[in-house]
Amino acid sequence: MSTVKVCACFTVLPASLAYCVCACGEGNVVTPSDLFDQYGSDAVRYWAACARPGVDTAFSEDQMKVGRKLATKLLNLSKFVLGAGSNETVGTASAGTGAASGAAGAQPKDLVDQAMLLRLAEVVDESTIALEQFDYARALERTESFFWWFCDDYVELVKTRAYGENQDSSSARVSLNRALSIVQRLFAPMLPFATEEVWSWWQSGSIHCATWPTTAETLEGFDAS
Repeated sequence: MSTVKVCACFTVLPASLAYCVCACGEGNVVTPSDLFDQYGSDAVRYWAACARPGVDTAFSEDQMKVGRKLATKLLNLSKFVLGAGSNETVGTASAGTGAASGAAGAQPKDLVDQAMLLRLAEVVDESTIALEQFDYARALERTESFFWWFCDDYVELVKTRAYGENQDSSSARVSLNRALSIVQRLFAPMLPFATEEVWSWWQSGSIHCATWPTTAETLEGFDAS
């Protein structure tokens, strides 16, 4: 999958939603358009993406609320990361490569930053394999689990360091930028609208035309051994 571009690789309409659409004669109608208006398209798609292949999935507005929260958190995280790097030249990811690094020559040198990227590389590997097997629920699960850890633990740990001017600060910023670029692309098939929006804040072209992330890109610039 490393040579293909990010795309909406699945289109699902679980039986529970299909029933709601078709049950108009029974006086209990929930149409997709109402859900899109209330929760947003990404939130509905998130709920659909949580459905495992071959398994019945219950209609759940609570899960759509989780999807909306996830999309909102991605927007807020992107604002923070890009703000932290505002005094540093932020690398751009072309539609062809998707690579993003930060200031020219900057690399993740701090052990905390490297540990985070090692963890992200595992997620890239697992998510790629899952999508190649059409197990989009597994890909979403692994990406989302990393995302919340990244926001709650790693970002809180390095946010003060990221605003400094020394080498450790540069390491934090380049790691934040790289992780943001990769996480946005991992989420793109499941949250296409939120990821397209945040991608446009700092990259050229559409995220859905960017190259899928790889472990080599994730670990660029340091010795993972």
